[in-house]
Amino acid sequence: MKSYTLIRKGEFHPVYCEDFLVSENLGNQYQIGAVMDGCSSGKESHFASALLGKMLRKALRELEFGKENIFKQAPEANQLSKIIFEKVFKLLRQIRQDLYLEQDETLSTLNLMVYDIKRKVAFAHLTGDGFVAIDGKITEIDQDNKPDYLGYHLSLKFEDWYATQKNFFEVKNPKDIGIASDGLDTFRTSRTDTPEGFDIAHFLLVEDTFAKMENMLTRKFNILHKKYGFLPGDDLSIVRWRFEA
Repeated sequence: MKSYTLIRKGEFHPVYCEDFLVSENLGNQYQIGAVMDGCSSGKESHFASALLGKMLRKALRELEFGKENIFKQAPEANQLSKIIFEKVFKLLRQIRQDLYLEQDETLSTLNLMVYDIKRKVAFAHLTGDGFVAIDGKITEIDQDNKPDYLGYHLSLKFEDWYATQKNFFEVKNPKDIGIASDGLDTFRTSRTDTPEGFDIAHFLLVEDTFAKMENMLTRKFNILHKKYGFLPGDDLSIVRWRFEA
């Protein structure tokens, strides 16, 4: 299995990147990837996305080294995804109280991907706008730029919030899977020599040039910029995994 990540600041956000990403192992059984995208109309949106990313890492450390003994339970990928979301949900609620945060200081999407290495099953849960690519098929989640942020629902019980979720994706024996924030849809160029039908989402999330290199996505991004003049308007974060045959 090979893991690739990319995060870049968009031209619309000259000061801070409002995206954040996580790509980590959870013991020897699971791989975890996530992209967070702060709400541009919120307050200090870069803080909200980074806060969710830090809480996700805290949740993973607690699962790996805490009393829950997650490896003895050995939950399936979809079950582990729900466990992680519950921990992050409750952490965000507690942190908001501890730091006296206003609601618009907590608004960020969280798009999570879990891979069960032993069972060879990948599961993705997207709570906001963005993209998921599974074995060459790309699905865009578009909520008309009005994501239903986790921070809107902290007064609810977790189970009540989770019951409203719809954007789940599961695949057995995946060959290639990735998630991206909605900045993927904001590339623009003033040049006119782009090949006809060139698809940036396919280039970054599916096409496998440079797949043997750890910096595959960085090299692809540089090609888009230097060869064709493309840059994203919105911030962009990508986590992509490729699996050996």
